[in-house]
Amino acid sequence: MADTTESSAIPRAPRGLKAAGKKLWSNTLEQYPLEDDMPKLELLEQAARVADIIADLDRKAADEPTTVKGSMGQWVINPLISESRFQRGLLASLLSKMNLGGEG
Repeated sequence: MADTTESSAIPRAPRGLKAAGKKLWSNTLEQYPLEDDMPKLELLEQAARVADIIADLDRKAADEPTTVKGSMGQWVINPLISESRFQRGLLASLLSKMNLGGEG
């Protein structure tokens, strides 16, 4: 879990986050006061890690064809695209569970 600095109540980004994850972490904490909400901070950390995975998949997919040959020789969507789509759904789910804009 993230540590807080003595000069600021905003938790530092967790170790291991890359650019996309750090951006999600910092932008979220700049907009929402989550410093004392450990369950939401844990969800945010997971969301930030997923954001890094998405960025990595997208970077790799940019240099690959949209379709590739499957195991039976048929053309199928590149697995990087499928996984990126899955991770985006996971990210949306994690952010939704944080309930930042709503009640509850």
